Amino acid sequence: MESSWTFPRTQAEVDAMPPPRIFKSHMPHGYALGGGPGKAPCRYIYIARNPKDVAVSYWHFESNQSWSGGYNGPWEHWLQLFVDGKVQRGSWFDHVLSWWQVKDAENMLFLKYEDLKRGFPSQLRRISNFTGHELSGEAFERVVNASSFQHMKQSRFANHQTMRGFEGFFRKGEVGSWKEQFTVAQSEAFDKLYKQRMAGSGLNFDFE
Repeated sequence: MESSWTFPRTQAEVDAMPPPRIFKSHMPHGYALGGGPGKAPCRYIYIARNPKDVAVSYWHFESNQSWSGGYNGPWEHWLQLFVDGKVQRGSWFDHVLSWWQVKDAENMLFLKYEDLKRGFPSQLRRISNFTGHELSGEAFERVVNASSFQHMKQSRFANHQTMRGFEGFFRKGEVGSWKEQFTVAQSEAFDKLYKQRMAGSGLNFDFE
């Protein structure tokens, strides 16, 4: 696990951890550990989610929290910040496309949240093959069950129930829940932006 404010680790503790070590990050490709795919011996797994669901989930995550400076703006204000890339880690489009550009590197695996939700066993096989850690039938089923949204939501560790401010870390985890928040006008405007920014990239997302 990376050294972070959620799970603090000293440099000495990180250095002493036996391989394989897992580092979790929300950084764009330009800030990738070791320089990124093709430049470092690390294996990179990037998980992207459709931007409408990200915008809604992000708003709930940031609202009235210490790490966001107590941000309590209404949805309309937040959506404009998200569209303008004036949120932590910048524009969703820049972030996702920066990793998509290196998707073909041998040490890079690009996954979509929607695929993980709808067909996790097949995606787990991809992860297992990519990392070189084959799972037996029993171990495979344990991982599938432990990785379900419902199981993680009930887990005190996964749901950060012991950490102040993180209670209820998992909210819905559904594909298409953005429809409960976006107005028709907001959705249409975002679709126009999405079409412009994603044009020619070859990357598409399921929105429901």
